[in-house]
Amino acid sequence: TETTADIQYNIAIQSPYRINGVSVKSGNVTLGEAIRSTMGKTILVAGTQYDLEKLKQERERIDAALKEIGYFYFSPDFMFFQADSTAGNKSVDLSLQIKRDIPAAAARVYTIGNIFVTSGYSLNRDSAATSAGDTVIVGGCSYIDLDKNFDPDVIVRSIFFKKGILYNRGTHDLTLNRLMNLGVFKFVNIRFAEADSAGISSLDVHISLTPLPMKNIRFELQGVSKSNNLAGPVFNSSFRNKNLFGGAELFTLSGELGFEMPVGSGQSGGNSYQFGMRGELDLPKFLVPFRLDNVSSLFVPKTRMVLGFNLLDRLKYYQLFSVDASFGYHWKESINKEHDFSPLSITFAHLANATQKFNELLSANPLLKKSFEQQFIIGQNYSFTYNDQLDRDHQNHLYFKGSIDLSGNLLQLGQSLFYKQRATSDTPYEIFGTAYSEYYKFDIDLRYYNNTVDQRTSLASRLIAGIGVAYGNSATMPYVKQFTIGGSNSVRAFSARALGPGSYKIPDSLAAKSFMDQAGDIKLEVNTEYRFPLISILKGALFIDAGNIWLLREDPGRPGGTFSEKTFLDELAVGAGAGLRLDLSFFILRFDLAFPLRIPYLPQGERWVIKKINFGDPSWRSNNLTLNLAIGYPY
Repeated sequence: TETTADIQYNIAIQSPYRINGVSVKSGNVTLGEAIRSTMGKTILVAGTQYDLEKLKQERERIDAALKEIGYFYFSPDFMFFQADSTAGNKSVDLSLQIKRDIPAAAARVYTIGNIFVTSGYSLNRDSAATSAGDTVIVGGCSYIDLDKNFDPDVIVRSIFFKKGILYNRGTHDLTLNRLMNLGVFKFVNIRFAEADSAGISSLDVHISLTPLPMKNIRFELQGVSKSNNLAGPVFNSSFRNKNLFGGAELFTLSGELGFEMPVGSGQSGGNSYQFGMRGELDLPKFLVPFRLDNVSSLFVPKTRMVLGFNLLDRLKYYQLFSVDASFGYHWKESINKEHDFSPLSITFAHLANATQKFNELLSANPLLKKSFEQQFIIGQNYSFTYNDQLDRDHQNHLYFKGSIDLSGNLLQLGQSLFYKQRATSDTPYEIFGTAYSEYYKFDIDLRYYNNTVDQRTSLASRLIAGIGVAYGNSATMPYVKQFTIGGSNSVRAFSARALGPGSYKIPDSLAAKSFMDQAGDIKLEVNTEYRFPLISILKGALFIDAGNIWLLREDPGRPGGTFSEKTFLDELAVGAGAGLRLDLSFFILRFDLAFPLRIPYLPQGERWVIKKINFGDPSWRSNNLTLNLAIGYPY
């Protein structure tokens, strides 16, 4: 027979020891004073609980602080703490001491000596080949470009070491980050060597730069299916040159060629073709008409110039030709914050070869006709993004993006000084003989990711809100600037751009003949999604989405589409569903199956359809289940 016994442990937990104070003892007077100068930021505050882990963190903090004032060879291992608890009352006096046998170099303050930069460095090149290049002196640096690829001024502008100043870890990290963020180097290696300077402790800096391939070409073939039952192939191509003029300028030329045809019964919208090209040039600096000192940021500021055109040919309706151009700046304030500002943004859209069928459609809808008139959009836009998802110190993460888009405001202000007549949509102000659009548009995108400690499961939530107001020259927002809703990244129980505005639904008699996406001036959307692991790379999700779009001005052609503070909550579409995600880290394939819980275009009192859910009914499944196939997470 087995004999068992129970063991009971009684643990008496005494009150913890607390820190009474910290003193510094060092045989080297200068080093001791340097350490004492950092103690204003100590984490070993009197009264806090004694914790061995905090002692280790304090050593690392002091080491980092000394690195900022020239102690290049110092190490946390050269310090130790002695604890004295004889004072009683559960208190500890801590003594931070420097080991006696530390290297002499660890107690010295080093300045920067000569700075050597080698571009085109490779391990396959021997030292003789590396030193054979021509050396030029640029900004106090000895610069060698073995491949003659780069403008030395551009590279040296990202180097913040200066001869004769104290070594500083912040300057070290700043230089490393700025060189890598130029986007043209595969490896950046910074090595320090003691200089042969009698009586002066200095470090020569050797920076080795290994370039990336500068040019690449990409081709892509896609199959596209839209909510208006148009489908077809799209061919995309792009060419990238990361060093167009030898100054790390990134040039991208992209092109798109697509063909769509109606699919499904009752479709008579006709075929359509789309062709577009777009050129973007990013300069690794701010291009301004005045002197601007080098900005000490971890990230390279950029000036961005864009020029593109697009031709959309809907054979039975019209041709739409558009040109867009912009000039602006992009910069990251920190790893979490970035800004985009375009002081000049231009879009010109011209409607041509409209058929009688399309003109009849516009005549029946005056606001739609206004939005399709020749559009000249000239203005400014700005966006701010905060994203802490790269911050590993946070368990939960926050993302925010706010945008402002203005058109015609400065032009209207200038012209109003010379014209007595006020601009209206019937008598608009013009530039180059063309009326320009006037509007202001604001939108936000707020996301919060509530994660478990192991980051395996997450409750991800998102709020989107936006409003666009036309004024002066414009009776309505340009069609290309209006809000849309629905689809695989939005309210997934409803087709993309087919929901709203408000309680309006396009009649079935027109749906099969119309190609028009529904758009509005106001947007409100809320999403919540619970993400969890299943098996290996297969993950699951449960989600609920709600939202809609509305018009600011009444449109007789879309009754029920106007925003009202009394009814808008009752006009929110609500959908729910479940999803499967194939997560390969670098590639995520997503399948989301959704169904409606509230349908805003049904009569009041009948919009909630939860009681009608019947997964066993083939007719219900056919009319209500929507399968969304997409790449990447919805947000």
